[in-house]
Amino acid sequence: MKAIRLHNPLDVRYEMVDKPTEPGPGEVRVRVAFAGICGSDIHNFKTGQWISRRPSVVGHEFSGWVDAVGSNVAGLEIGNKVIADSRYYCQTCNNCRLDQAHLCNNLGFVGEVIDGGFAEFAVLPANLLLKCSEDTQLDIAALAEPLAVALHALKRLQIPDTEPLLIIGCGPIGALSAVASRYHSKRPLVVSDVNKQRECLINKLTGAMRTDLNGFNQFDNPAGKPVRFILDTTGNVGVISKLVAEMVGCTIGLVGIGTGDFAVDPVHLVERELSIIGCHAFSDELPVALDMIEKAPEKFAELIGSKISLEDTPDAYQALSDGKSAGIKTMIVVHDDNDIVSDGMKPSGAAR
Repeated sequence: MKAIRLHNPLDVRYEMVDKPTEPGPGEVRVRVAFAGICGSDIHNFKTGQWISRRPSVVGHEFSGWVDAVGSNVAGLEIGNKVIADSRYYCQTCNNCRLDQAHLCNNLGFVGEVIDGGFAEFAVLPANLLLKCSEDTQLDIAALAEPLAVALHALKRLQIPDTEPLLIIGCGPIGALSAVASRYHSKRPLVVSDVNKQRECLINKLTGAMRTDLNGFNQFDNPAGKPVRFILDTTGNVGVISKLVAEMVGCTIGLVGIGTGDFAVDPVHLVERELSIIGCHAFSDELPVALDMIEKAPEKFAELIGSKISLEDTPDAYQALSDGKSAGIKTMIVVHDDNDIVSDGMKPSGAAR
């Protein structure tokens, strides 16, 4: 089968590999439909920070159809539409037992510790699959995993509905955070990105006001009232350092993945009453994300930019690594409804 495998930093390849065998007990084989390229995929490609096995089929944001079901699996049948949970967790440590699997002591991610979804087929533990409704649009459903990350970050910030939110970075997580915030509240939104095309798209989709971070004043800004809540999706230590140095009485959520260090004076945090909150993956937000997408797919459709093939993916990795992208989310088209019908498998919800 066709697959994208990461061998080493800066070494991702389109290859032909063996199709996964029949799933074992508690496992499901998925025929992948669509898969999104995540910023963490590019980070791992550039740095190798999370390479734990070589080579590994990459990709943790994907949708598809159940292709085969192992023993001891309930609630899933061949042809069901599904999305994948990206978190590969032990289910036994203290955090897992407290329903905090994203903080699992042994946490890994699909596409790193096990093969992921940038392939024609993937085998996953059944507990990592969430069943979709029959009429779910699987390309948009592939956005559910990053949407869950955005929802978790917003929950961590605990923003009152009337308070403005400044989102820094209009990549996938920043864009999804803006759409999700507008979906659930009428709070003023302000966005900032060096990519003005992305910034304009988020303004169009959510009405978020645009600002230049270099000249941003938290007391005199487009929101018309002081900004006390900020979400950084860039992971850029220069941006984070600037926020810590200039903001007063703010809660700053960090959800971006970057590199580098910066110094923080604890006295500065005390005197300015700054709260810095880490926002990692998601906890119970994936079903909420899928429900939002199924109820209002039109609110998310325009976030999908380029649609590419598996063969095109290594070039897309390089382009994204170089900061070049079309639209918000680059989506890999692996199979569509026509593919599975021609192969003799009726998708759940297909015409009978």
